[in-house]
Amino acid sequence: MKKRGVEAGGLVLISIITLIVALVVGLLYPKIAEVYGTGEIVLKTTAARDIALIIDEIYVYPYDMNVEFDYDISNFIVDISQNSVKIYSRSFVTLEGDEIQGNDPSYAEYSFTTTRGSDLDLIFDQPRKLYFRKTNGELSITK
Repeated sequence: MKKRGVEAGGLVLISIITLIVALVVGLLYPKIAEVYGTGEIVLKTTAARDIALIIDEIYVYPYDMNVEFDYDISNFIVDISQNSVKIYSRSFVTLEGDEIQGNDPSYAEYSFTTTRGSDLDLIFDQPRKLYFRKTNGELSITK
């Protein structure tokens, strides 16, 4: 006679898999709660959007101008390249030369557009302030 359903060995295997998944989620939960609880994601998203909108505004404005971005983002790495602003947390990534090493699962990205091909390829490590200058149609960004 054939048995129907899951045998005892199958129930044990399902129970072990369930316990392993629960253990992994339980161990990762404090780190996830720390990232979401500190407001770091909101700060990264807001800063990335603001920087991209400043760059958009400067490209559109026909005259020379200076803008000071006085927002303390010293816990982050700011990457401005390929028509987008990406902000990474220093607790997940490091900067080695001109390369960002590591993986930030909650990095913020916001795109900007230019009237011509963007030649911006900048990385700022722990900027307290960013200075945007447009002189004779050329944009420069320093910290």
